[in-house]
Amino acid sequence: MSHRDELIAIASTYLYQGLLDHRPEEVLFADDCIRIEMGWETGGNAKQLRELLANDAYQANKAIHDIVWVVEDPYVDARFSLELHGIEMRMRIATRFKIANGLIQHIEILFNGGELHQLILDSTEPLRTDV
Repeated sequence: MSHRDELIAIASTYLYQGLLDHRPEEVLFADDCIRIEMGWETGGNAKQLRELLANDAYQANKAIHDIVWVVEDPYVDARFSLELHGIEMRMRIATRFKIANGLIQHIEILFNGGELHQLILDSTEPLRTDV
């Protein structure tokens, strides 16, 4: 496996085990991983991120389509469409991962949710400090 493929495999744990398979314990997070979504810090460590991915809201995720990977070590960018259960439109998502020592150190997410965009933004919660 090439180094590029290794970096993609690490980032893929977030997309597939985290977003789709609902097994956040299998995502390769660094303990101090930070997640930023649309400019909001929505996770500041692995425990918070696993709790976030276990949230019922992520059960709506059905499939990832048209994924394009861009790798510039230590960064891995994934651009894809996310299909949701019961909704015909697909969200367009761009996610940048910073990988170090075989773990995801940082995640930054931008998305276009079409008609759902504002609803999603309104339901996004900033980083919790009580965990």
